[in-house]
Amino acid sequence: MDMGGFKIYYREPILGGNRQSFHKTSTMLNAVAEFNTLEATSGFDTPLRIERYDTFGNHTDTWTMDGRYDVPRAKNGHPGEPYRRRNRRNQRWSR
Repeated sequence: MDMGGFKIYYREPILGGNRQSFHKTSTMLNAVAEFNTLEATSGFDTPLRIERYDTFGNHTDTWTMDGRYDVPRAKNGHPGEPYRRRNRRNQRWSR
């Protein structure tokens, strides 16, 4: 069973509650375009949080947007995953 897709979290303007919608598209920008064309989710400006899920339902990527037509910004890692710092001695230098 394919459980992959994009989950978009947004803020509903009238009641002010958090909402989410799930879109099965090939790219993140196609999911946002589909989100913008739906009657229930169009017509208001809201910050967006987009999460990508792979075929097995695992969370893989996260983006945020300040508005529905803003440039998406990638977030680092998965939620709950510790930040991995690269030490200088671990880097390989090429000449």
